[in-house]
Amino acid sequence: MPSDLYIVVRWVHVLAAAAWYGEVAVINFILIPTLSGHSGAERKDFVNAVFPRVFRMASILSGTVAVTGGVLLYHHTGGDLRILLENLWGRFILVGGALGLLLTLFHFFMESRLARKIGVGDPDLSQEAVEDVHLKLRLVPRLGFGVLTTIFVLMMIAVRGV
Repeated sequence: MPSDLYIVVRWVHVLAAAAWYGEVAVINFILIPTLSGHSGAERKDFVNAVFPRVFRMASILSGTVAVTGGVLLYHHTGGDLRILLENLWGRFILVGGALGLLLTLFHFFMESRLARKIGVGDPDLSQEAVEDVHLKLRLVPRLGFGVLTTIFVLMMIAVRGV
């Protein structure tokens, strides 16, 4: 890959990853506490107005990170993933990349199914479903934030050439 293209792909990867991390931080530290401050119809309106956009943004960002990460991985390994087992740098990339891929797959297959099942974005969402959304939103983003923090730490260590 030409070095100019490599730099662009790497910047897109880093910026999308940082934006994804920031989005999950906003969910955990701003949106969920705000949601907790509402009840009844206000909570339902908030869920329906905000969370479909949050899910779409997470899809775009996590997908971008996964695709650009795959391109960068191929660039560094030439397709021979055994290289990742040869040194500490490779192991950090392998673990961080695997966690990122698992989180992305979880988002696309589990979170989106969960959002459809509980009716996020549905104006006829029942109050019981809203409470279910609130309960799940108190757990899933916290776990995601922990995983993304781990990935960021691993990748920052790796990029510094352990």
